[in-house]
Amino acid sequence: MELDLNKILIVDDEKALRMGLSMCLRNVGLEPVEAADGNEALRMVVEHRPALVVLDVMMQGMSGLEICRILRKNPATRAVKILFLSAKGQLKEQNEGIEAGGDYYMTKPFEYRELIKIIKGLLGDNRSME
Repeated sequence: MELDLNKILIVDDEKALRMGLSMCLRNVGLEPVEAADGNEALRMVVEHRPALVVLDVMMQGMSGLEICRILRKNPATRAVKILFLSAKGQLKEQNEGIEAGGDYYMTKPFEYRELIKIIKGLLGDNRSME
């Protein structure tokens, strides 16, 4: 599966966070798509082929950790970058995210500018963030 390097999937059960992050990503030239739960996220990864998934850990139904493990086990989605964005910020929880296959773990609350910097770094994008 060839990934769309401009496409970012935002997976979070908080609609306001998804909308704010989508606006922020569009402002720096990226193409956000959104999912509110794990099943929708897995469908959207196949449908949109995002290069990166911004993934909440705590959601109803399937957790972000479970979604990450599923994506990592599938050869077609293994290369998708995964950035965990979670209110759970203890070192133990961060380690669980990385062990599940996450590429980066960031805690809420967060600075949008810092998040964009990390996303661009994960994508290997050196363009200006302004």
